[in-house]
Amino acid sequence: MQPLAGSLKARPRLAQKLLVAAVAVLFFGLLTLYLTVERWQDGAKKVSQTPINILLLGVDAPNRDDQGELERPRTDTILFLAVRPQHRRVGLFSIPRDSLIEIPGHGMERINMAHVYGGYDLTKELVEKIMEMPVDRYIMVNFQSFEEIVDLVGGVEVTVDKRMLYHDQSAGFSIDLQPGRQTLNGYQALGYVRYRRDALGDITRTRRQQQFLTALAAKLKEPATIRHVLRQWPEALRISKEYLRTDLGLPELLGLFLIFKDLDLGESLQTYTLPGDFSGPYWRLRPREIEMLTAFYR
Repeated sequence: MQPLAGSLKARPRLAQKLLVAAVAVLFFGLLTLYLTVERWQDGAKKVSQTPINILLLGVDAPNRDDQGELERPRTDTILFLAVRPQHRRVGLFSIPRDSLIEIPGHGMERINMAHVYGGYDLTKELVEKIMEMPVDRYIMVNFQSFEEIVDLVGGVEVTVDKRMLYHDQSAGFSIDLQPGRQTLNGYQALGYVRYRRDALGDITRTRRQQQFLTALAAKLKEPATIRHVLRQWPEALRISKEYLRTDLGLPELLGLFLIFKDLDLGESLQTYTLPGDFSGPYWRLRPREIEMLTAFYR
C-alpha cells in the first residue's frame, strides 16, 4: 500500500504544478495580448496623426493570352487616396483607366494595362510618376469582392442619374437600373460603378465611382452598420481573406478608422478626376494642371 500512498501525495503536487503552470500561461497570454493591443493602439494613434497615401485598385476578370494562360487582370478602377489628418482633409483622386502613359517596354498605352504587364509594382511606379507623390500602401479588390462588401453592409443608397441599361452576353453581365434615389445591392452597385455609356465615357463613370465611394464611406460610419458588420464578422473575415489584397497592417487600419469616424465627409472628403483631354479613345493627361490640383496634398 505504500506505493499507493506515495502516488496519492504526488498527484496533488502534480495538480498544483499544472495549476500553477496553467495560471502562468494564462497570465503571460493575457499580458502578451494586452501589450499587443497597447502596441496596436499606439500604432493606430500614430497613424491617425500621420499623412498617408493609399492606392485603391479595382481589377476586372483576367483574360487569357495566345497560349491560353491567364494574364494578370487590368485595373478597371484606379484611385489615389491622400489622407491628411493634420488638416482634417482627405483627397480622393480618380485616374481614368484610359489615361495615356508610356509604359516601359510597351510604348504609349492605357494605364490600366500596366497591371497586366508588370503587376502592382509597375502600376505603383506609374501612379507615383503621374501624381508626383509616393504610394505608401495599397488595397486591391476584384468585382466579386465589391459585390459581397456592398451586400455585407446592407446595400448603399445613391441617386441613379439616368436610365442605365446594358447587357454583355459574353461576360455574363447586365446593368438594368432606373433613375432616382434608391438602395443598391452588390450586383446593382457593380453595374452602377461600371456603366460607361455616356457622352464622356470613363470620365462620367469615375464621377459615379467617387459618389458611390463617398456614400459607402458614410454608410460605414453609421453605428447601425458597424453593429451589423460586427455581427457578421466571420463573413467579413472570409471576404477579406478570399478577395482583398492589401499591405495595410492592423494598427494602420485602426488608425484610418479613427480618422474617418470623426470626419465630416461632406466637408473633409474632396473628390477629383485628373484633368485631361480626349485623344481618340484615350485620355491625355495635363501634367501642369495635375500638379496644381495636387499641390495642397504634397
